[in-house]
Amino acid sequence: MSKNSNKNEAIVESGDILDCFKAIDSLNPNAAFLNENSLSNVKEWVDTGSYALNAIISGSLYGGIPIGRLTGFVGPESCGKTLICNKIMANAQKKGMHVAYFDTEGALDEETAKRLGCDPSKIKHVPSEITENCRNQIVKFLDTIVEKKLQGKVLLVIDSLGNLITAQEKKKIEEGSDTPDMGNRAKALKSMMRAITHSAAQANCPVIFTNHIYDDPSQLHPTAIKKQAGGSGPLYMASVIVQMAKKTEKTEDTKNKDANTESTFLAKGINALTLRAFTTKNRFVPPYLEIEMYLNFRTGLNKYSGLLEMAEGYGVLEKAGHRYVFQGETLGFFKDWKDNEEVWDKILPVLESKLQSALSFKNETVA
Repeated sequence: MSKNSNKNEAIVESGDILDCFKAIDSLNPNAAFLNENSLSNVKEWVDTGSYALNAIISGSLYGGIPIGRLTGFVGPESCGKTLICNKIMANAQKKGMHVAYFDTEGALDEETAKRLGCDPSKIKHVPSEITENCRNQIVKFLDTIVEKKLQGKVLLVIDSLGNLITAQEKKKIEEGSDTPDMGNRAKALKSMMRAITHSAAQANCPVIFTNHIYDDPSQLHPTAIKKQAGGSGPLYMASVIVQMAKKTEKTEDTKNKDANTESTFLAKGINALTLRAFTTKNRFVPPYLEIEMYLNFRTGLNKYSGLLEMAEGYGVLEKAGHRYVFQGETLGFFKDWKDNEEVWDKILPVLESKLQSALSFKNETVA
């Protein structure tokens, strides 16, 4: 058989295949090849307010949470979950987005939102209690975004999943019954997460949820990954899950290089938290990445926290005694330049280049 006949057969075969795929297109308007405008592709991110947190979620210092996907921040009380949500909300608004905030525990108020950089007039606060009602309201809202062709215009926050109850549980409470409803709660929450996942992709809407975690007493060998409230629904449907933890910091503690001494007298020396972020699931870069961020109660979240260790680890910064060197230039003691934007503007692009290689999934080597 001639080379030309092989070529013609290939063209015919390719044409036949494309005709077959057209049958799918006629049935499903969202079907597309992955190199085209597929709902599966993430083209944009929303900054978290922390370069290091951006990196472990998206693989880029300049990334953040994925638009069109679900991202979960889980952890114990007062570990920074709602704070991070507010920082993301403020940065989403800078991109021209509005916010729909489904609040199950009175976590958001106007003054706090303002202090964290948000515009309250562009945040729709939606008090939520019943899982099924919350699911229906969110799905209807996302469907309306698609109908109005306003894709990519809204950030949706659910704070938190752990405080939602089922309609049946609400009825039992009203009847004075103490019978637990854990099985139905897990089913209702899984149904909610399944419904939101597809609708969020169609609306090109980033969804953040927070949730409580707890140790599983039935585990023979406890692991670093904690159980979430409400069953496995959030675990399966989220593209990224960030597990948070906290450690209190004191003004006299000099071990944390990001620390500062800003405090108030009534705090009696406790002036900050170190927030640990650990990715227990990630569909974009390898999971189980961990960073720490420094949150001072007076000055806020330091966006450069976690970068020093990262830059040292990837060889971007070197140490000469107690001083740091960047590409032959002596920067001096870290405390003298840790908040200097001009210095970080030099370091960030070099570190970004390192991360693009280090935090990407590798192709398999074919023998």
